[in-house]
Amino acid sequence: MTDSNEDQRILTILSWNVNGFNRKRSEVLHHLSLLKADVVFLQETHVGPDRIYSTGSIKIQDLECDYMAAFTVFKGSSRGVAVLFKKNLGCGGFNVYCDEKGRFIIILCQIWGHDFVFINMYNSNDEKIKLKDFTQISTHIPHSAYLVVGGDFNTVMDADLDKTSNLRNRSHTKSFDALRCFLENFSLLDVWRCLYPEVKSFTYFDRKGQSRLDYFFLQSHNLTSVTACNIHKRPMYSDKEEYVSDHAPLSIQIQTNGPKWQFDSCLIEDKTCMDHLSSIIKKISQINTQRNEYMWPGVKVRLVCEAMSHTKPSRYSDTIELTQEMDQGGHPDSESSIEVLHTPNTSKSLLNFLDHLYQTERFEEVKSTLVTVLSEPVSRKEILVAILSLPQSESLTADGLTVHFYKRYVSKITDLLQVFFNQIFDLKPIKQTVFKSLSQGENDHTYSYDIPYRFNPIAIMNVDYTILALILAERLKSVIEHILNPGHSKPHSSVLDRISDQIPVLMISLKLDPGELKWQYLFNSLKSVNLPDRFRSVLKLFLMADHRSQGLRVGCPLTPLLVSICLLPLINSINCENRVLGPKVQGETLKSIIDEDKALIFLSNSNEALDSFEKMLRDFIETSGFIIYERCSDVFIAGSSGFSLAKDKFKLFKSTGHGL
Repeated sequence: MTDSNEDQRILTILSWNVNGFNRKRSEVLHHLSLLKADVVFLQETHVGPDRIYSTGSIKIQDLECDYMAAFTVFKGSSRGVAVLFKKNLGCGGFNVYCDEKGRFIIILCQIWGHDFVFINMYNSNDEKIKLKDFTQISTHIPHSAYLVVGGDFNTVMDADLDKTSNLRNRSHTKSFDALRCFLENFSLLDVWRCLYPEVKSFTYFDRKGQSRLDYFFLQSHNLTSVTACNIHKRPMYSDKEEYVSDHAPLSIQIQTNGPKWQFDSCLIEDKTCMDHLSSIIKKISQINTQRNEYMWPGVKVRLVCEAMSHTKPSRYSDTIELTQEMDQGGHPDSESSIEVLHTPNTSKSLLNFLDHLYQTERFEEVKSTLVTVLSEPVSRKEILVAILSLPQSESLTADGLTVHFYKRYVSKITDLLQVFFNQIFDLKPIKQTVFKSLSQGENDHTYSYDIPYRFNPIAIMNVDYTILALILAERLKSVIEHILNPGHSKPHSSVLDRISDQIPVLMISLKLDPGELKWQYLFNSLKSVNLPDRFRSVLKLFLMADHRSQGLRVGCPLTPLLVSICLLPLINSINCENRVLGPKVQGETLKSIIDEDKALIFLSNSNEALDSFEKMLRDFIETSGFIIYERCSDVFIAGSSGFSLAKDKFKLFKSTGHGL
């Protein structure tokens, strides 16, 4: 455990196949102390039964040093796993489950006020673990918990990078397929490979060659908590020239408390540091891998770790000419329809084209156009424009990288961001089986449920979230006027200037607080306006990133647009109500319009109309969950002053103005 700040705590977790613990006890414990491990996963402990502990039981033991341990009891010659805890961690709330065949142990506990689920595995070659059965634990894992899966899995993840031998092994292929499904079902990432996608390094050594068989897996939303991941040198015995084990220890560090390290903008003046980071980004961006959706999250953590280790800033400034790169184009996707539709001068023509299709009742083409605009892959240009539009900020972010960093490296990271964002558009629903009970000896009761997405790549509110929000908002904005006012390309933005001074009009400016919006209402509203399924799915994933049950985020670029769409049912109800008589504006009866995220309601008749409006508003608020944002809502009279209504008519407004 390291404490660079009294409020900052970093947990060091180590995994090591020791190939027999008792006979190497002192050497193993000595090396663990040198590596300053707080929690240790041991495999092949070879702890067998005795007169107290029977096969299949759990042995809790004080190691009479800095550690206490939970061992599985199997045989004195094979298998067996254990988890060791530093005694000063103050762990609590222990729940321990184990495999009676000595292949895994699961421990649920609390450390420093955080929930942890530790799963230590030894996937032996003679009897493989049925990884699909581990879906049972999903119902026992709090969302806020750190799920740490580690151990010796006896298979390689990447045949090119993770082994030196060219021999093909069918059992490894079968083991990898099972492991891959397990990782996808739990949204788990290979931490080492995420941080070092271009590096060859190994944890197992024999006469045939070297391979990487030992791993730590974390859920994608916890990756940004990692401050280090290391494959250590194999230790040797202190009294002879022989390795303690044929495996090397692997460790990760997880920061659980305190402020996250932030990229120091002063490092931008350091040419050595900038060249080093640029080289890393360049190497990684050129890698051709099928697992490229994990590339950018891993790169971010890697860059933070590299920058943290850099301690000699120098004064140097390097400028990137972004404008020239954007103007030159030449990228393969530079002529896609999304590029054409999202230039500043074509937004109006797009709306006119949609209106033309609507007026000629070519509704299928309208839908096709919306699909094209909203669901095409994200382009490099969209990412560049979004990053350059971000306001400069040095504020803290969840993953340590500031807006300044993104702007400095925008031309280098765009390709990585493009892959990262586009895999979000490709997420598909899956099904998996969940077991209700972890207890041994009980019959398994299963039921199926839908998991909406394989994982949520937008899990924290960081710069990536803001960039993608800007891109989605710009796309939605390009068609929002057609959705809100189909067939009318000219919004009534200056309606007050067009109302005759001779006509008394009661105008209600209604602003809603988005924080209480019910998401079911929102998703039904999105569906009702024929937004493409894929775009709606991305919005759902995006909105549920902070795992709230309802409510939109104030300040998010998407929020005003989504509120506008949610206002449509209220506006349609008002426009269809015969008792509400609006004023004439350029020959058209105008009862209500949507102005960004506000509803403007115009009443030119009597108290009866107001009664009807208030009922519709109450029903809308009850159904949607919205509450009126009183400070930004108002009621006043336009036109002549001969219009009066009783104050008690405005029950839903605490304040009225302009003489009412």
